[in-house]
Amino acid sequence: MNGIERFGALVLSGLEWLGGVARLVLRVLRVGPRRPFGFDDILHQTVELGVRSLPIAMLITLFIGMILTWQFGWGLEDFGATMALGNVVSVGLVPELVPSMLAITVGVKMAAGMTAELGSMKVTEQIDAIAALGADPYKKLVWPRVCASTLSLPLLIALGNLIAMLGGMLIAEWKFGVPAGYFYETYIDELEPLNYIASPVKGVTFGALVGAIGCYQGFNTKIGTEAVGAATTDTVAATAIIIIIADFYLNTLFF
Repeated sequence: MNGIERFGALVLSGLEWLGGVARLVLRVLRVGPRRPFGFDDILHQTVELGVRSLPIAMLITLFIGMILTWQFGWGLEDFGATMALGNVVSVGLVPELVPSMLAITVGVKMAAGMTAELGSMKVTEQIDAIAALGADPYKKLVWPRVCASTLSLPLLIALGNLIAMLGGMLIAEWKFGVPAGYFYETYIDELEPLNYIASPVKGVTFGALVGAIGCYQGFNTKIGTEAVGAATTDTVAATAIIIIIADFYLNTLFF
């Protein structure tokens, strides 16, 4: 009975958390599009979340392309089919690995940063001060961050697809003797329009989830300096789990 009670409490807390995130999203969608649109705040957050994540995104996707190409090349080499390396690698990288890995790494970094920043503002009562001055904290703080993450992540994924292809091209020619031009041609030929659509759709979805979870955790940080660290840790776990689940359902939708 104790185990059943603990499981029930866990399920209820999870549903309450999902409801809180949904309420935040609905409120942001209601107040965000109103004037003023806050383009300066959105641009500032895009630089903070997206532009400053470029180095880590490029490094991760470069090695993702190299690792996947090496693994597939090692398997195809036994069958004498290394010339099909571009065909095999492309369908693994573009619609799946690059979007999901960048969301789990760079996206989680974005969400944790939002939680830490907003959590510190919550602890020091800056959010209450904004509301006391007559401004809507959701409009001022949440709307720019959600817009910036929703815009930044698909752009990082688009760049990551290019970097991953270059990494795969490097390994294919250096290790398996597949000419770079032939690897590129087979890489592009194998991709269907649905693959090109799936990648940015996943990027937009993951970006919106990252912004919503990060801001929700920050706004619901408990009072105390230790609470900020606890909220940030919870954000990392929650964001990674939600992204994996969303990735599964998006794959069932597209493929």
